Amino acid sequence: MTGKKRRDRVLLYIVLSLIAIVQIIPLVIAAGNSLRTDGAIKKIPIGFPFDPQFINYVKAWEVGGYAQAFLNSFTISITSSAVVLVCAILSGYFLARTTLKIKRLIFLYYGVSLSIPVFSYLVPLYYSFANLNLVNTISGIILIYIAVNLPFNILLARTFILGIPQSLDEAATIDGCSSYQIIWRVIFPLSKPIITTIVLIVFVATWNEFTMANTFLQLPELKTAATRYVLFVGERGSDLSLIYTAGVISFLPIVIMFLALQNYFIEGMTSGSIK
Repeated sequence: MTGKKRRDRVLLYIVLSLIAIVQIIPLVIAAGNSLRTDGAIKKIPIGFPFDPQFINYVKAWEVGGYAQAFLNSFTISITSSAVVLVCAILSGYFLARTTLKIKRLIFLYYGVSLSIPVFSYLVPLYYSFANLNLVNTISGIILIYIAVNLPFNILLARTFILGIPQSLDEAATIDGCSSYQIIWRVIFPLSKPIITTIVLIVFVATWNEFTMANTFLQLPELKTAATRYVLFVGERGSDLSLIYTAGVISFLPIVIMFLALQNYFIEGMTSGSIK
């Protein structure tokens, strides 16, 4: 390695380390303050929890009604992730293998859909769902999340499947496999990195999403973890310790999930071929 390449790599590591520190500091502060008392936080906003108050988590969980909120969020996120995954793999396989010219129009459609901001169709979508009795229903918000997350993940799946040799499809066809059997027996087993990536992307996006959830799920018993936290802050705005604790409770599942699947996520985002 030449001196210039070594310097460039060191500079890259420094920049990435600084970015990581900037991202981690707020999480560390929130986690630390979640174990302190309200009086200690108001006296010293940032400090180490020398006397950890684990009771804060019990109080925040019970007062905030997070049991129902977590159930709603898990139901919505898992269902949305599963449906998007299946549709993305099927559509991605079609776009990767088809020679029809219509796929150019499909690419254009997906590209346009990705560029449209949520607020531009929020009001007409709300009135349409109200007429269909889909407002204040779990199924309604799941349909929205599926539609919003499909375009990007279909294109992501297509890019990955392009790296799978088409000769494997031909060999499976000779063995008597149909198109769906090829997808299930060949494509799915070889697509574990991109499957994990799609599930993680959709799960995080739906778990953290606020605008749609706050608009279409207005009943207290239907609130998700993200929208429930906003209500909690409004109700307990004077107790900083519980606010920090509720915040940690809201984002902790995402942190745990990402830490557990980060290797697969990185591999899925960077893989473009099967070696």
